[in-house]
Amino acid sequence: MQDYHNTRIIGFDLGHGETALTWVRADNQETNPQSLLINNRKSQITAIAHHPQRGIIIGEMACQLADATLLEIAFKTRKFQDLSYQKTIEEFVNAIYQHLIDTNQIQTSDTNYFFIGCPSGWWIEEIQSYKQILSETVPNATVVKESRAALMHAKESGIFTIQELEKSVLVIDIGSSTTDYTLVKGMADTPIDFGHDLGASLIEKEILKKTLELHRQYREKRQDIVHLEKYLNEEEIWTLEEIDKLETILKQSPIYRNRCELRCRKAKEEYFNYQDSYQDDFVNVGSEDIQRKFKFSPLVNGKIINEILNQPLQQLDNKSWRDDFGSQLKVVKGKLDEQNIIPSAILLTGSASKMGFVLEMSQEIFPKLPCKRDGEPELCIARGLARWGRVYIRTSGFMDEISKFLDNELTGIVGNHVPAFLDKLSEELANGLVEEVVKPCVQSWRNREIITLKALELEIEKRAKSWLTESEGNGKVTKCLLAWLGNVQDEVREKTDSICSKYGLPLGTFGSKTIDLGDHTGKVPTSISFDDLSGLSVFVGHLVAIIVGVVIASLFHVIIFAGIIAPIIGIVAYFAGESLVKETDIPGWVRKFVSDSRINDLAVKKKPELQQKIYETLTKDPTIAIKLGKSISEWLKETVQEQADRARLLIA
Repeated sequence: MQDYHNTRIIGFDLGHGETALTWVRADNQETNPQSLLINNRKSQITAIAHHPQRGIIIGEMACQLADATLLEIAFKTRKFQDLSYQKTIEEFVNAIYQHLIDTNQIQTSDTNYFFIGCPSGWWIEEIQSYKQILSETVPNATVVKESRAALMHAKESGIFTIQELEKSVLVIDIGSSTTDYTLVKGMADTPIDFGHDLGASLIEKEILKKTLELHRQYREKRQDIVHLEKYLNEEEIWTLEEIDKLETILKQSPIYRNRCELRCRKAKEEYFNYQDSYQDDFVNVGSEDIQRKFKFSPLVNGKIINEILNQPLQQLDNKSWRDDFGSQLKVVKGKLDEQNIIPSAILLTGSASKMGFVLEMSQEIFPKLPCKRDGEPELCIARGLARWGRVYIRTSGFMDEISKFLDNELTGIVGNHVPAFLDKLSEELANGLVEEVVKPCVQSWRNREIITLKALELEIEKRAKSWLTESEGNGKVTKCLLAWLGNVQDEVREKTDSICSKYGLPLGTFGSKTIDLGDHTGKVPTSISFDDLSGLSVFVGHLVAIIVGVVIASLFHVIIFAGIIAPIIGIVAYFAGESLVKETDIPGWVRKFVSDSRINDLAVKKKPELQQKIYETLTKDPTIAIKLGKSISEWLKETVQEQADRARLLIA
């Protein structure tokens, strides 16, 4: 058993709006994550300032510097190719790391692992770029999707039971810049996984605008939301000239604008923390000194917030914040309904989930689902990252064995099963082509619905191509593949069961991946294009194309000229000459010799020959086995990896 005595796991929630860190020791599975303090606070504003004497300052202190040369807030984005963005992230993360060392909250003599969150909607390439940036600054950096961290924390803290997590949970993470929706089942992300550019920072930006607007409305005697004279003295209300000057300062100075927006954020958070107390009264979060000429105090109460939430915003295509959030909830519900997915519950995360209407609207759109959220959502992700990291480290041996199996044995298992698949596929296609294509076409020729043998050959080719590429033939290819996959998975499960037993996991932890055919057995471009089989769709298209291009060309000769109407062809050739056989309209009385029983008997006899022809075609193409092995291996590797992540919950 590995010794984790000096191993510390750090959950690092670097958010667009706020940042929080927690830690646990790897050698104790029972302890709850403890906060690492930045400027003596559990959660800090994501802000960084450059000061000519003091250097780089982060968090709240950065916002309080009167003579900073640079102040950046809310800077976490996907701009990974932007060098200035990379520099800002590196400076911010490095400053936090050095602060933790300087305050003796971590020791470099320990082995420290950093697990850093990212939105669920980020692409793999973006996650890799993010990890590369972080690895330049902190040791042992691993990037984890925030939805998984949230669920790990929810499970460990008792918000969800392991049984509930075995079902699907819809995670709604409302951050400062985006709202992410992720459907998670057994810790594996499923098709609903996307982000939307709707963040709570829009609200604080509007509070800043609305504050200036309310002062202006008072001076222009057109108040329609609140009457400022009830709350402020005459000298506290800016004149029109002062409003113009203040707007110019905020436009020209990003530092002052950022400070005012942060003051607005505090007002917003204070309002939603104690919403009932501020329906009429203004929130008081102090003021921001602007060039010693103005005292900026955000104006926030129930009426103003409702006005902001319901007004059209240009950034949201003239939808209001509330309407856009409701629209996205309906889109998510529609996606779930399309796939017949009914989540067991909703988990609301992110500090913005404290906004009361978020819970109300979620329950309105999903009336039958319980909505759960952590009491401290601003710390939920950081705690979940630490918990996930601890399980990740403690299960590294388990994952190493799974990875070795995937790398060294899986491709061989698949390769051993390929001949059986091609043999069964050839049999199914031969049966289908004879019964559904050849026999009906020959009967049509016998009944003079098809006039010449040349026309019969063309009709067989046409119908065979149609049958192969459309639902029925394509369905045979698909179902044959899926039946074969079941046999492959059985052997894979035997191998993984032995690994599970070693680590005390229940047998069958790595179950078969559910495959729903649905309506996807249509034309070739969409053949078996299930959400979890997309890699096989291209392969099946390639497979069918080979069959269409080679097998069809031999159909007519294998079945027709090999026995069914060969005697008739001989008679016609005797009288008309071999060159005219295919173009001759053979008399009806001659065609009658081709009876239904004769067609049935000879078709049955020729099926093995056609089956062999198909098998030879598939095995002669060297790309078939290679592509099949690669496609199936990649799909199974993803499957086993997802289930290994799920198994971590059980080990935990």
